Amino acid sequence: FYPENFKKNSTRDFSYTLVLHGWREALKLYKFKDLSAKPYRLKFPLTARPADFLQLLVDNLNLRDSGWTKGDCIEADEKLISFNHEFCFDVLNRITEEFNTEWEIAGKTIHLRKVEKFKSDPLPLSYGMGNGFKTGVGRQNDGDRQPVGLLNVQGGERNIDYSEYGSSSLLLPKSASLVYEGKTYRTDADGMYITRDGNTNIAEDSYDGSSHYPKRVGDVSHVIAVDADKHFYDIRDTSIPAALDYRDCRIAGEKATIVFQSGALAGREFDLEQTDTELTGYIHAERRFKIVPAELDGQVMPGGVFVPKAGDKYAIFNIRMPEAYISDNATKTGASWDMFREAVKYFAEEENDKFLFTGELDGVWSRSRWLEIGGKIVPGGHVLFSDPQFQPESIVIRITAVKDYVNKPHKPEITLSNA
Repeated sequence: FYPENFKKNSTRDFSYTLVLHGWREALKLYKFKDLSAKPYRLKFPLTARPADFLQLLVDNLNLRDSGWTKGDCIEADEKLISFNHEFCFDVLNRITEEFNTEWEIAGKTIHLRKVEKFKSDPLPLSYGMGNGFKTGVGRQNDGDRQPVGLLNVQGGERNIDYSEYGSSSLLLPKSASLVYEGKTYRTDADGMYITRDGNTNIAEDSYDGSSHYPKRVGDVSHVIAVDADKHFYDIRDTSIPAALDYRDCRIAGEKATIVFQSGALAGREFDLEQTDTELTGYIHAERRFKIVPAELDGQVMPGGVFVPKAGDKYAIFNIRMPEAYISDNATKTGASWDMFREAVKYFAEEENDKFLFTGELDGVWSRSRWLEIGGKIVPGGHVLFSDPQFQPESIVIRITAVKDYVNKPHKPEITLSNA
């Protein structure tokens, strides 16, 4: 991908340093663009799920270099991310950070999920003759953060009416419990924090749940050009439930808006037709919204190529969503339960001590077993690690780095970490 470093020692003696890269380096060549309409935008906001971000990334790569595909992807709620003239590689890292996960590129397939391999069949390793590790195996703390015993959680502030809800931000389900990986996590009576049964750690931590708030992401089923010259467009969504009448969801003093989540108008926000006392811009019998035109990016929208289309996604904001969208304890659904589940995943990773283990494999031991163990010594692979002095109780821990030597192919140095 890059010219080699070159040094001339004499007229007959040259030195080269050649760095070999995988296909991931191609992501540093191409910019990330909004492909929903031409001209493509390099500076734009987008509200989407991880799978949607990943698909757009793959589509951008395939514009210039064919063969890229979307691999495994985590499931999570939509998040709003703004992009500004960024390379695809930087975007992949941003998406990974926003959704608190990891990425892996195998060939031209991009995976967005934690890199875990052989977790159910880890490679047993410990110090000593016939156990795998040579002398020098060690453990060190990975940072100075203490394991968490109580996790404070604060949710988003959109679509919540303080006068009825009693809080300006989304709370956890109150006095609720959730079982995750065989452990029981509980919320307090006020829905402010999470603890786990049997956890005796004293340190606190916090989880930013601002991306969680009650909402419904709908799909445009019909577009009605009321007066295209005056930029008056209405949309219909026939899938809106009978129980969800947006006119009843109005918050006094707030101006209800519609934000498109995909399509040519992705990220754009428009007012709905309304008076000081009534949301006239929604007709429940027709499942119809009346959009107020606005001047955005130097032109009046909707209009021209920037108009809604069937299949575009949208959400309504600055309203009071019904209780079923906030927290339904009977079905364990709603924004509060979604936030509870995400926060518990974070809690589970942060309630244990973080260690790094380093060691060099015994070449004699590994050479005789290479066909059996070689395929498992990769980043993301897992090891069943133990040591009679400092880790007597075996733990399954992940390989985070592997250093191979060209002239010692059966003696890699591996780094293990539970961080």
